[in-house]
Amino acid sequence: MQRESVVYLAIALVAVIASYVVRDIALEGVIDRCDTDGGGARAISACTELIRRIPTDRVAYYNRGNAYQDLGDRDRAIADYTKAIDINPFYAAAYNARGNANLRGGLQEKAIADFTKAIEVDPKYALAYNNRAWTYAQIGKPTEGLPDVEKSLLLQPADARALNTRGHIFEALGRTDEAIADFRQSLSQNPENQDSQQALKRLNASPQDSHAAGSVR
Repeated sequence: MQRESVVYLAIALVAVIASYVVRDIALEGVIDRCDTDGGGARAISACTELIRRIPTDRVAYYNRGNAYQDLGDRDRAIADYTKAIDINPFYAAAYNARGNANLRGGLQEKAIADFTKAIEVDPKYALAYNNRAWTYAQIGKPTEGLPDVEKSLLLQPADARALNTRGHIFEALGRTDEAIADFRQSLSQNPENQDSQQALKRLNASPQDSHAAGSVR
């Protein structure tokens, strides 16, 4: 009788363990869909399910915010980024993402505050420096933006976005030759950068330096 009890107990224990394994596998599937679905309604659904199961998962809120942002739902995106920050006040990527959402909504001062906080949390966050520089340029303060984009390029020297940003800042400061050089370099890193292409057309400059092109053998 005692042996039967031990057997039943062992079977029950195996069943419990199996249920946890199945549940963990299911949860992993939800996490994967939230992380890798590439945005859109499916990602929102997966992240919402993950948040229901783990209400303190800051990454789930961040990813769902990105999905909302991709769909143009700025208010929900900002709400999710804010929740992620509430869970972890040192979440630099969430500050940066909320800054982008605020910038797209025309709230430049709030955007600058968010980019500044992202930089305070992570002083080597090149993208946040670039985003703050771009925002300064958008509000007519290129002089304030120049040190930021220089810092961004110091951290990531070949970043096409930062080169494009500095090109716009140089253009606003009347430093046309330097602007053209940056737009060309931006295109060399990312030939599909339409903003740099349009800037060169506006400045009546070709995408490639004719002297440099002529020197190639």
